Amino acid sequence: VEATALLAAQPPPVGRSVAIVSNVGGAGVLAADACTDLGLAVHHPRGQLKRKLHALVPGGGVVAGPVDTTATVSRDDFRQVLELIAADEDVDALIALVLPTGATGDLVAAIQEADVSITLTAVILNQTEAVRLLDAKNGKAPAYGYPEAAAGALARAARYGEWRSAPHTPVPGFSDVDAAGARAVIRGFLAHAPDGGWLPPADVTALLRLYGIPLVSETEARTITGGTEVIIGVQDDQMFGPLVVFGLGGVATEVLADHAARLAPLTETDADTLINSIRSAPLLHGHRGSAAADIPALRDVLMRVSRLADDLPEVTELDLNPVIARQLGAVAVDARIRVTPQVPQDPFLRRLRLTCRPRSRPD
Repeated sequence: VEATALLAAQPPPVGRSVAIVSNVGGAGVLAADACTDLGLAVHHPRGQLKRKLHALVPGGGVVAGPVDTTATVSRDDFRQVLELIAADEDVDALIALVLPTGATGDLVAAIQEADVSITLTAVILNQTEAVRLLDAKNGKAPAYGYPEAAAGALARAARYGEWRSAPHTPVPGFSDVDAAGARAVIRGFLAHAPDGGWLPPADVTALLRLYGIPLVSETEARTITGGTEVIIGVQDDQMFGPLVVFGLGGVATEVLADHAARLAPLTETDADTLINSIRSAPLLHGHRGSAAADIPALRDVLMRVSRLADDLPEVTELDLNPVIARQLGAVAVDARIRVTPQVPQDPFLRRLRLTCRPRSRPD
């Protein structure tokens, strides 16, 4: 809800640098700690900006970041502090944190009057609402009841902004894929097993071959040395469609649970993001001098599995475990595929559930 309020009222930040201005020093530190924990960088004023802030902040205040204006700051000075910091090219977002007191002017109004063109959030410590929208100079601004809520919303908005600004590559076509042949394999299996089930090994091999996914026999696997074992799979989600799963493979896959997933179909950017999103990703890039995996080959396998899942909705489960990612190439050693006949379903359709109770026996 906090992130939704921010994105409904403000543009996502273009970076992760967050300036914090507060009239309560302790609350400003809490906001800074929350930002740091969530991967945001707290802005520290310097140079001419720092000198200008010193002229506005009362004695006893701090301008090193987070900025502490103290409880005696005036409404106009607080507004000017916000505008000065927001104009700094190194700042991507601003948290204005206040505890209204009778000792100063209306600092909430100062936030509303400030001419701020970057992502603006407010924290009003005595408000009863968890989040509300303020009328601001340039539209609306979310006001939160706690510093941690503002930091969490900004972190989510920053990730969303990074995703929007990332380069968008097209989904590859793969001219060597034989989707028609693969559908024939699926139809042939369902003709003999109308309720679906696990494909026999011969059909699994044929299906992977039709999509150019390398699979070696157990005998060939014994000759492979080195490399990192990963798992590549597909899990069907009735609401969102097939999910491509990637993670550390082999016998440790269930113990470590180092997995990530993305919706099919994958682009090259999606595949690279998926590879780098697991905790064990450094192993694939040559951690501490070890042999790096062939990332382009691994990316190719991921995108081919994604294409298979997108073309064949009957494939509700697929496991390639392990896939050995070597310096030259990536090959699957073991594979299994589950097929289910497709019956159109509405995941949002409400269904009547009947509960049968046993009849009581007469005495």
